[in-house]
Amino acid sequence: MSNGVSPTLNIAYLGPEASFSHQAAIEVFSPSTNILHPVPSFSAIFSAIQSSTHDFAVIPIENSTNGSVVQVLDLLSQCGLDSSAAYPDLEVVAEYYLPVHHCLFVSSTSTNPDIRTIYTHPQVWGQCNKYLSSNFPPNQVERIDVGSTSAAAQLVSRDGDASNAAIASKLAGQRHNLICLAENIEDEPGSNTTRFFVVRNRHQRTPGLEQYLSSRPNQKQKYKSLITFTIPHTKPGALADALAVFNQYHFNLTSIDTRPSRKRNWQYVFFVECEEADNRNTSSIDDEEENLKNLLTDLQKFTESLRHLGRFQDQLLREDGIHSKS
Repeated sequence: MSNGVSPTLNIAYLGPEASFSHQAAIEVFSPSTNILHPVPSFSAIFSAIQSSTHDFAVIPIENSTNGSVVQVLDLLSQCGLDSSAAYPDLEVVAEYYLPVHHCLFVSSTSTNPDIRTIYTHPQVWGQCNKYLSSNFPPNQVERIDVGSTSAAAQLVSRDGDASNAAIASKLAGQRHNLICLAENIEDEPGSNTTRFFVVRNRHQRTPGLEQYLSSRPNQKQKYKSLITFTIPHTKPGALADALAVFNQYHFNLTSIDTRPSRKRNWQYVFFVECEEADNRNTSSIDDEEENLKNLLTDLQKFTESLRHLGRFQDQLLREDGIHSKS
């Protein structure tokens, strides 16, 4: 954070260093005034926030090209004020949009690389499909998943094998002294973007993030809410009834996703992000929060389980200018 924060915040992100999550954490929480901690897995990040060993965490939730990060959705389905939740105290407090550019790297010791194996994070294959299909078709080059793009860069650097390559960020390539064979290999150069959530423990009201957000220009503050619910699938029209409540209270659905509940077969958790409509006249944030409270009260009538996972400022319009410059 450019305006300085006291006390120093401990920030978790998916490691190792130089991952896109690291890059997002750097942009939201300046490492000059905070401590950024690489964490090996998403589940470890959620556990760290639940136990309050870290103040905030920055986690990817979706990519504009390749869609949702399902591992994170599955963990979010275990959050919320519920006795059965694994992470009942975790809440989403912000979102952040990071333009993502991918590069193809080989080891600095590779003089004549003959690439037979490529390593990267599973999300990246879909983001670079056109380039890979044209230059490294899967019937000729093996694709191996690793935990993060920075881990792929680290692996290729340590291995030194001329037949191995990594897809990672420019930051990761520089960090591990790799040779860049191609830049901006994503399918949509200039528009490939990953959205991140910033999460914290709802009992830890550490100042800092709110100051960062409120210091940024915006014509009008708009807020999103993240809500998860399940419905009685045997009841005709159950989903339509639940979704109608959002319209009743003048909320736009900005995102809707589903994942298996893992409690019984063919039951799904619905993830809904909603935003108060512009045409609704509310005089204050308190009015908007009261309207949200009424929405949740009525929505409960049509759902089997219902959890509100956070309310946060909509950053999309604010970040749109950054996207157009990328």
